[in-house]
Amino acid sequence: YKVFGDEIFFTVERGAAGASIARALDEAGIVEDERIFKAALRLRGDTTRIQAGEYRFSEPLSTVEVLDRLVAGDIYTFGVTVPEGLTLVEIAEHLASHDVGNAEELEDAFQNGALIAKLDQDAPNLEGYLFPTRYHFTRNPTAAEVALAMVGQFKAVFDDGKRSKAKELGLTVREVVALASIIEKETGSADERPLIGSVVWNRLERGMTLGMDSTIIYALKLQGTYDGNIRRVDLELASPYNTYRVAGIPPGPIASPGEAAIDAVLEPADSSYLYFVSKNDGTHHFSRSFREHSNAVRKYQVEYFRQRRRQKNGEGSS
Repeated sequence: YKVFGDEIFFTVERGAAGASIARALDEAGIVEDERIFKAALRLRGDTTRIQAGEYRFSEPLSTVEVLDRLVAGDIYTFGVTVPEGLTLVEIAEHLASHDVGNAEELEDAFQNGALIAKLDQDAPNLEGYLFPTRYHFTRNPTAAEVALAMVGQFKAVFDDGKRSKAKELGLTVREVVALASIIEKETGSADERPLIGSVVWNRLERGMTLGMDSTIIYALKLQGTYDGNIRRVDLELASPYNTYRVAGIPPGPIASPGEAAIDAVLEPADSSYLYFVSKNDGTHHFSRSFREHSNAVRKYQVEYFRQRRRQKNGEGSS
C-alpha cells in the first residue's frame, strides 16, 4: 500500500489469500483488527470473491464497508481526456503528461497494428485508431492495456452501421479514417465538418488533388522537419501524404479523428464547394470556383495579414 496525505492506495494482488489481505489491511490502518475482517470474510462466505486491483481509501470505514468495496471491485480509476486530431506520437506524449504510462512505452505499444487487423489488415500501426474521448484508467496501466482500451473504443464507435455505410460508398475502413483525419485537422468547427467532407468528396470525384495543408504537416512530422510553418518548397515534398502532388486518398490516417469527422465522410453535406480558406476566426470561407477562392484568399489571407503588419508597424512607431 501507499500513503499520500490522507489517502491510502491499497492493492489486492490477483490470487491473494484472505488472511494476507486482512493482515495488510490492518497494517495499513484501513481496518482496526484483522481478526474481525477475517471473521467477516468467513461469515459472509466472501473469501474468494475479493476483486484484485487498487483501491483508494480517503476516509474511515467500518470493516463491513471495506469488505463491501473489495467484493464489489470498486477499484480506483482516474479520468483523462484524449482530444481529437492528435497523432499516435502526440497521444503517447499527452497521456504520459497526465501520468498515464511512459511516452516511449506507449508509442511502442501503439505500433501494434495487429490490434486493428480485423478492420484494417494493412495497418502498420494504430495511427488513426486510438479513439479520442475520455478514459478512466487504473493507476499505472500497462502500455498494452492503454492501446487495447483505445482501439476497443474505436471499434465500438465504428460499428456495423458505419462499416456498412463505408462499404456502400466503396471505401475501406482505412480510407474512411484517413479522410476523417484530414477533416478533423482542417477545422475545429463542428458545423463545418460536413462541409469539409463535401469538399473532399467533390474533389475526389473530379480527380482533383485534395490539396490539404494538414497532410503536408503530417509528412513533415514523419521526417522530423516540421517547425510550425509550411513553406512553398514543402508543397513539392516527395511523399505519398503530399496531397498537393498526389491525387486520391492518402495511404493512411494522419491523426485520430472523432466520431463527427468520421460521420462527415460517411454523410457529407450536399454542396458543390471545391475550395475553402481560413477566415482567421476558427471558421472558413467556402467557394465553388477557383476564381471565387482566389478572391477569398486575397481577402482573408493576403489583405488580412497585410493589415496586421500595418497595425503592428503603426503601434511600433507610436
